[in-house]
Amino acid sequence: MLRVSLFIYLLFSCFSMIVFFLPLYLQHKGLDSGQIGTIIAGGALISMFSQPFWGFVSDKRKTVKHVLLLAMICSLFVSIGLFSVSTFITIMFFYIVFMFFKSAVIPLTETLCVTYAQDHNKEYGRIRLWGEIGVGVTALLLGLLMERYGIGYIWVTYMISLCIAIIAALFMKDTKATAKPINLPELGKLFSQPRFIWFLFLLLIVAIPHRMNDSMLALFLSDLGASESQLGTAWLVATISTVPTLFFVGKLIKKWNEFSVFIIAAFMYTGRWIIYSLAESPNVLIVSQALHSITFPLFLVASIQYLSTIVPRHMRATGLATFAVTFGGIGGIIGSAGGGYVIEYYGPNAAYGIGSLFALIGAIAALITYWVNRNKLMEPILDVEDDVVEEKVG
Repeated sequence: MLRVSLFIYLLFSCFSMIVFFLPLYLQHKGLDSGQIGTIIAGGALISMFSQPFWGFVSDKRKTVKHVLLLAMICSLFVSIGLFSVSTFITIMFFYIVFMFFKSAVIPLTETLCVTYAQDHNKEYGRIRLWGEIGVGVTALLLGLLMERYGIGYIWVTYMISLCIAIIAALFMKDTKATAKPINLPELGKLFSQPRFIWFLFLLLIVAIPHRMNDSMLALFLSDLGASESQLGTAWLVATISTVPTLFFVGKLIKKWNEFSVFIIAAFMYTGRWIIYSLAESPNVLIVSQALHSITFPLFLVASIQYLSTIVPRHMRATGLATFAVTFGGIGGIIGSAGGGYVIEYYGPNAAYGIGSLFALIGAIAALITYWVNRNKLMEPILDVEDDVVEEKVG
């Protein structure tokens, strides 16, 4: 468990630099909010195709570790070009190529964590919390560094951090391969299941304002006059506050099940975005980031464990890739591009007000789904017993 936790810590420390500080870096390059949102949305668009592709490759080749290492190394080399260019078009090009590889890293890592937790009877949330600690500590330290040396040097810390994470990945154990290989007809059967598609839709509605916040909070704080260190503090408050929640979210799920916890998270998100829509000072936003503790960890763990429950084990990397596509891809496109332009023309308070409506719609739709279909919500969407019989016969 030590190796897994350390790797999670290092990896999320590294990629928090891109998620939280890239908008400020692009602003430093002279781009406006609309252009920044478009670039981030372009990366989210390519991730919609790259994440299922790498997930399918992982399931087909029966290895997560080797595919993960390939994606990390390629993203390292492409990032050299990303930090070397200055125009909107060239930044857009390199960011899209960068995201083709980078976007696969997190869902593959989640697959390793979920599989490890289930194989060793551990709680997934207690492993995943190290990622949040890494994000928070790095956000604070990087904010202090950027305030002293300037945002233009972010590439140095990113390169060093990613190299260390790649070295740590070399010492990770791969997941155990299942006897049954994945095939395209079975993949098509998975995506033809109404319950699977409906849950992805609910997930998307709740994810859109969250992804907007990930990419646009830095610009919101900047508009309110916040410094780089205050931005780092904001994300430190958000991520460190999730640690206690990640300790007990497993107990909540055992008591109420994954779908019920998802509903709770959606309603909590609604309240969170309402508060953000009323904020008029950096300090209010920084304190409000503590609400991350009762929204994101509940949403993340419930969603991933729900998909891991209803999707067969030999399709798990593909199943979790669909979570990443929906959350980071489609949600990222709508949240980043839409949020960027709403902020540009109507201001960040309006954007977060709209975000609260999205979360509320998702929460109500999920609650109705639970009431109508509660007896079948936790059943596997494919006939796993038939799969086992086929394995034995083969």
